[in-house]
Amino acid sequence: MLKQKNVGFLLLFSCFLLSACGEKEKQATEINVPEINAPQIEAPQIEAPQIEAPQIEAPQIEAPQIEAPQIEAPQIEAPQIDVPDLSITSDNKQITIQIPDTVLFDFDKSELKPSAQEVLDKIGEAFKKYEGAKVQINGHTDNVGEEKYNTALSERRANEVKRYLEKNNGKGSLHISTKGYGESQPITPNNTEEDRKKNRRVEIVIEPKM
Repeated sequence: MLKQKNVGFLLLFSCFLLSACGEKEKQATEINVPEINAPQIEAPQIEAPQIEAPQIEAPQIEAPQIEAPQIEAPQIEAPQIDVPDLSITSDNKQITIQIPDTVLFDFDKSELKPSAQEVLDKIGEAFKKYEGAKVQINGHTDNVGEEKYNTALSERRANEVKRYLEKNNGKGSLHISTKGYGESQPITPNNTEEDRKKNRRVEIVIEPKM
């Protein structure tokens, strides 16, 4: 009975020793390894140098000032026609001859007066200086009477002057056209008889060949 108790005690003691040894081995194996933090190495900040491109100034070149030559258009020489009350003007394009209606026609008539032929002969003689020129014959009236009648009268008078000039100065030497304006183009207001007299006229416009 005593042997059995000793054996049990020994087994129990052996288990205790084994347990103690296992615990020490476990503690020996469980070694806390310290954590080593690797040092943080900061990369150096390198600033790139600022290189300014050189400023190149464009040369200032002044264009030469060229003055255009002043060319004056030549004035067309007006013919010298010795006729009283005749008005002759000219510019660099044309010559305008104004003839009062009383020089060419009786009142309200479109047939040339005998004295008008001498006047037109002198004008026709002046035309020889402008061979091949364009000629426009315009008839004008005052504002007395109906507008339609005045226009027709001015047309008949312009055509009568054209007919005479072509007949007596050679049809081929001039290029003549006519226009009757009636009362539509007065050169002065039709307020007085003197003003209306100025508006009753025949205009011969000559455009020489340049």
